[in-house]
Amino acid sequence: MHADATLAEEISIQCPVCRATQAAQKACRRCNADLELFVHAGKSSLAARRRLTEAITAGDAVAEARLRDYLRWLHG
Repeated sequence: MHADATLAEEISIQCPVCRATQAAQKACRRCNADLELFVHAGKSSLAARRRLTEAITAGDAVAEARLRDYLRWLHG
């Protein structure tokens, strides 16, 4: 199985147009709205969280601070 397919299965998003909750896909299953940016942001967030966990485990304070700042920026 491809790594992107695995990430997409782990990410659940809510369509900003019709509010349908679904697995990450390029288009909404209900209203067909373009969700590609939401999927990309979700994948980026998941990857950053994994790297943050690794940085905390390794005791890398610089990487930890950088990743926490990135996640705050990404999620507003």
